[in-house]
Amino acid sequence: MSRFRRAAIIAVSILAIGACDSAEERAEKHYQSGLELLEQGDLRRALVEFRNVFTLNKTHKGARLAYAEASREMGNLGEAYQSYVSLAEIDPNDMGVRLALTELAILSQNWDEAQRGAAAIRAAGTEVEGADIPFLALEFRKSVTDKDQARMRELTRDAEALAKEHPDSEVLQRVLIEGYQQEGELDKAIAVTDAAIAGSRPRQARAFYRVKAMLLARKEDYPALEAHLRDTVEKYPDDTETKALLIQLLAQEGNTAGAEDFLRSEVGTTENKVGAHVALITFLRQTKGDEAALAEIETALPLYENARVLQALKAGVLFDAGRRDEAVAILEGVIDGAPADEETDRYKVTLARMLMATGNEVGARQLVEAVLAHDANQVEALKMTAQWQIDGDQADEAISTLRRALDQEPEDAEAMSLMARAYERNGEPELAQDLLALAVEASANAPDESLRYATVLMREKRYSAAENTVISALRLSPGSLPLLRMLGQIYLATEDWSRAEGVEASLRRLEGPAPKLAADELRLQIISRREGREQGVAFLEELAGASDDAGSAAKVTLIQSRLAENRGEEALALANELAKEMPDNPRVTMVLASTQLAVGEFEAAEATLRPLAEESDDATYVLQYARILGAQGKIDPARQAIDDALLRIPDDADLLWAKASFLERENDIDGAIAIYEQIYTDHSDSLVVANNLASLLATYREDPESLDRAFTVARRLRGTNVPPFQDTYGWILFRRGQVEEALSYLKPAAEALVSDPIVYYHLARAYEELGQTEEATAAFSEAVRIAGEDDPRPQIAEAREKISDQPAKP
Repeated sequence: MSRFRRAAIIAVSILAIGACDSAEERAEKHYQSGLELLEQGDLRRALVEFRNVFTLNKTHKGARLAYAEASREMGNLGEAYQSYVSLAEIDPNDMGVRLALTELAILSQNWDEAQRGAAAIRAAGTEVEGADIPFLALEFRKSVTDKDQARMRELTRDAEALAKEHPDSEVLQRVLIEGYQQEGELDKAIAVTDAAIAGSRPRQARAFYRVKAMLLARKEDYPALEAHLRDTVEKYPDDTETKALLIQLLAQEGNTAGAEDFLRSEVGTTENKVGAHVALITFLRQTKGDEAALAEIETALPLYENARVLQALKAGVLFDAGRRDEAVAILEGVIDGAPADEETDRYKVTLARMLMATGNEVGARQLVEAVLAHDANQVEALKMTAQWQIDGDQADEAISTLRRALDQEPEDAEAMSLMARAYERNGEPELAQDLLALAVEASANAPDESLRYATVLMREKRYSAAENTVISALRLSPGSLPLLRMLGQIYLATEDWSRAEGVEASLRRLEGPAPKLAADELRLQIISRREGREQGVAFLEELAGASDDAGSAAKVTLIQSRLAENRGEEALALANELAKEMPDNPRVTMVLASTQLAVGEFEAAEATLRPLAEESDDATYVLQYARILGAQGKIDPARQAIDDALLRIPDDADLLWAKASFLERENDIDGAIAIYEQIYTDHSDSLVVANNLASLLATYREDPESLDRAFTVARRLRGTNVPPFQDTYGWILFRRGQVEEALSYLKPAAEALVSDPIVYYHLARAYEELGQTEEATAAFSEAVRIAGEDDPRPQIAEAREKISDQPAKP
């Protein structure tokens, strides 16, 4: 606790002397006792004393302040934040309290609240010691968001100067670490983490241990990283995440025996022997498979009186191995009659996830509700709740739920990733990107989090940042096929052929057919883009001569290439050759039928694919069969094929989509909307599904409830540059009365979608509403011209009326 804060607390305690009644006297005694315990460093008992004060005197400012500071020092940011809020209610003019709230908001990544706090401090017009810190941090974040490297460097220098006055400021330490990383000064960033680790706050030190691990991994100083991870384990014996990183590092360096030895030594030496055995079993499962893990579980079970965690682990292994009913039964047995404690809550959440995977959402929700009724801040239950809220388009509620989770676990990468999803759903892509970047850092560059962030960076063509993200992840997961694929795509996008060939070489060093296929695909892309299509085809012909999976895949790609070159006879010959080689392979049958369709042999294509389409539970064959029927004008048989398949696989999204398209074509809009709502329930993250549902609601329904629903579904499209999405979002804005903003979407949509008359109708309506008559008439005329004379749609009829109502030009 800072000297300034201690002085403030003591000053408040002096003012509080002179109690008027016995309750105030007792409160004062508890308060003084709490202060003594603080001086002795016994924070937990001090907090108990301060809570006793609140029972007797809720507005005791000194106790509130001491409680807030002690909570913050112990790392309980959520408890500290609430205490400062209470202090702000007692004395709204205390800018020291406002400053503390602002700093906590920054550390919790609650930027809106941080901005409000900073504005309140500025508005007060009084100097507050340390106020420069949050002001600088907010400016630094803006420079990062704006990608303003020069401003970032300037603010890093300012942070260096300010840190001399406030060397223990966690906010400044985080700014400096980020600034130095941006400048490539990893040694300086590591020096800051070392200073932070030497600080007094346990949570702060623990968080910076993770940051240092990330920096050492980025520096590729693996001996130092191993030493640091071992030091972290010694300092925090309960830090299972760091132990997992250490084991992962040892395994990736080829020292799996050393990793297993470390884990077995943990079983022998740690106080938490069951937890150490769980880590060993998890490692054996990763390196030797499920059977080895189950065997170790059976060995471990008789060793411990309380083996609930091992039973739960056994259930997890069995569930993932496909023995789901057995797994659920085991976990239900673990929970049945168990005490209502933290461990039982964890198992209930695990069971809830299993039930969700088996389609029992009702049971899953009941379990999660029971957990939160017992512990309102149980992080895993909060994350599941947030997932449901996001899927239900309750993005604001999900953000609030996830803030509660992050108050408990500030470095929870999954919670950060979920919050990014919530911000995306809310149409706030910049905030989503911030959270994805934080998730990468918090996860120590884990593959899943890194891939999510790199995908966003690729979409924005920020190739250098995407490359850095993927390479940092590959340093700790060098054999990750998805990461290597992503890195290959980055180098293709930047035409960095030598590095792309390096990725190809890395793929070929991995075992199994999938990496080889990925390497062949990357080689084909390199040759085609660097040397031209002809050289790419020559490489394909070479691959097609092989008799393995790579050869078959190359033949399929070669068939596609021949079709693209209008060399249909050669493509069909290759397809027939492949079908003879693999007559019982349904995918090859599909390739043959598709090739027959492409060259116009419709009846042959229909006959080739009909048996699969009528019997298979794979919707891919049915959809292609329906396309073949549709190409022959057999619309009713095509729809019947879709309906028949839905009897076999009733929840398949692609089949439902196809049925909705038929209904829309037949003007059964309510039926189409009902199906899109069904698809959306299971696939609410799909932008295309969201766009189609919102478009139908906004285009064909006039009631306010449907318009509100359309906006809720489509608000994630804000800022989109995809023309169909621009049209949907622009039309919804128009209907909500935001006409000028609507025009900024509808105009580029019409410029891109030149063959869609409804898009021009939407644009015309916006011009008309803004009083731009000439532009409106031109857009209405274009809609009518594109639609033709026989288009029966009401929008086109209205456009014709609008044109006819215009006076003739003199």
